[in-house]
Amino acid sequence: MKKRSKLILTAAAAMLIPAVMALTSGCEPKTFDLPLTENGDEYLAYEGKSNYVIVYPENGPIVLRTAAEQLQKYLKLITGYKFAVVSDKRSKPRETEICLGATNREKAGKVDRSGIVGEGFTVARSGKRVFITGIDPESSELFYGRGTLYGVYDFLESLGCGFFAVDTETVPRADTLTLPLEAGGAYTDNPAFEYRDLYWSCSYDSELSTKLRLNGCLGNRRELDGKYGSGLYYAGPFFVHTFQLIINPDEYGESHPEYFSEIDGVRRTTALDSQLCLTNPEVLEIAKRTVRKWLADDPKAKIVSVSQNDAGVIASYCTCENCRAVNEEEGSPAGTLIRFVNAIADDIAEDYPDVAVDTLAYQFSTTPPKLTRPRPNVIVRYCTGGCTLHPLGTCGGNSGIAGALAEWGKICDRIYIWDYTTDFARYLIPYMNLDSLAPNIRFFHDNGVLGVFEQGMYQEGNSGEFGELRCYLMARLLWDPDADVEALTEKFMEAYYGPGWANIRTYFTDLTSRLKGSGRHMNLVADTWTLYNGIVDQAAADNYKALWDNAETAEGITPVQLSHVRRSRLSFDYMQFELSLNGMFGFADEWQEFYRRCVDLGVKRLSEGQLIPGA
Repeated sequence: MKKRSKLILTAAAAMLIPAVMALTSGCEPKTFDLPLTENGDEYLAYEGKSNYVIVYPENGPIVLRTAAEQLQKYLKLITGYKFAVVSDKRSKPRETEICLGATNREKAGKVDRSGIVGEGFTVARSGKRVFITGIDPESSELFYGRGTLYGVYDFLESLGCGFFAVDTETVPRADTLTLPLEAGGAYTDNPAFEYRDLYWSCSYDSELSTKLRLNGCLGNRRELDGKYGSGLYYAGPFFVHTFQLIINPDEYGESHPEYFSEIDGVRRTTALDSQLCLTNPEVLEIAKRTVRKWLADDPKAKIVSVSQNDAGVIASYCTCENCRAVNEEEGSPAGTLIRFVNAIADDIAEDYPDVAVDTLAYQFSTTPPKLTRPRPNVIVRYCTGGCTLHPLGTCGGNSGIAGALAEWGKICDRIYIWDYTTDFARYLIPYMNLDSLAPNIRFFHDNGVLGVFEQGMYQEGNSGEFGELRCYLMARLLWDPDADVEALTEKFMEAYYGPGWANIRTYFTDLTSRLKGSGRHMNLVADTWTLYNGIVDQAAADNYKALWDNAETAEGITPVQLSHVRRSRLSFDYMQFELSLNGMFGFADEWQEFYRRCVDLGVKRLSEGQLIPGA
């Protein structure tokens, strides 16, 4: 069997690949006189030739064309042979086919879809044919198409492909390939969560998002159109903190102060320190009209956010006589919120039966009401917080989340999570939370959560830390919380950082161990000095510097991999420079050079609220 070496595709190499390979029409694809395997089976490809063709259903959704094109593209990269792509209605059936979705070939080989849930998929083999399909299209055309595309990427991964970042993929090179399934074999793979979203700028690319099986559209920031099987879109101008959009304080504050929170006897009419008066009937009617307009303007949306402002004052809810009475009866300020959201959900339920109203359990509203249950078409999105170094429920800094989720789970059928996975005050700090990602996502799944939104460095520019690695791991875990994180980490690092990747792994493991062993905690606004003072001394810093140097100078590293190493190294340098402000390491005068390197590498932000000087 002839084999060729593994190919790592970076941005430079990818330019050689046609964006879309044309679908075959007209004449029938070639056939070759090829030998069989030792077991008497067909080869998927033999010495750069194949008798297999890719079949898609002519009347299927456009995403199945994407699936066919993607399968054709990567099989050509692997084998050197351009597999024909044909319509099920315009081509003669042959035994050697890879059938995508619900084609007419299923008359000759029945596909069992009974185990597929939502966006899951089945890869099956009947005789010589391979079938890759999502759920029954009559059950859900949306999930059917998206699941089929996920199945194609899974099939390619079973052949050795790896999809890691926008500029990093691995593709094995082999002139000869055997089929990954024996005759009669099949497997089904379903997602653990119905909603999977990463609010990280390095995950926004539409094709990468699909390869990582993300379906959240970030309130319309990630574009997943029909070509990619669509996704979960929000109606309206934004996907969270929408009270100020439903009733604009600048428009109504002076004329109708009664629409806004009464706090200490005074109506507050700015979004930064106020919410809506949720027992005011006029507020409810305006909200109903606004939500209906948002939904009418965006027919593809399946969620609409009716959620509190991100106020700087935690106790920003209304305490007027009516609101206070409801909240006292419910035992929580979430009482008025859930009653208000329920009323909107009831209003749209008949006209928009497949749309859900999303609200937050955040700041003042994290304790569920005692009496009122959210409607079936209401999503409660619980916002985490606390220590991110240790897994949820394992330390005093985050132990309360377990109880809160359990209480919400008693009254709500559809709980989503808004989770925090970076340091918003210092985007460049070494944020050593990788060991917590898997146990936290398993924790959500075990507590009945149906959707997870992971917020990180969501603004412009590249990650100057480990954003791409974190996104890759989170995406894989949101599909399968039991995935092997160690194996995934090593696979990613080898492809992304190149031949010196083990040095970076050693750095990350040692720094994480030191931080965990210190008994300290880490949150979403962690301070460098508080975290690392006394943990990273001069000897440790010298060792880390040598590891990063080794990674940069490793033989065979590509220019793209070198840029990745240098970007992630910025977080180590940042830590040293921050500690130097308190007399360590002597780097206090080198900030301008550090900022220059950040800008050269496309890193634009120091924090959520501050750009890199010069960016």
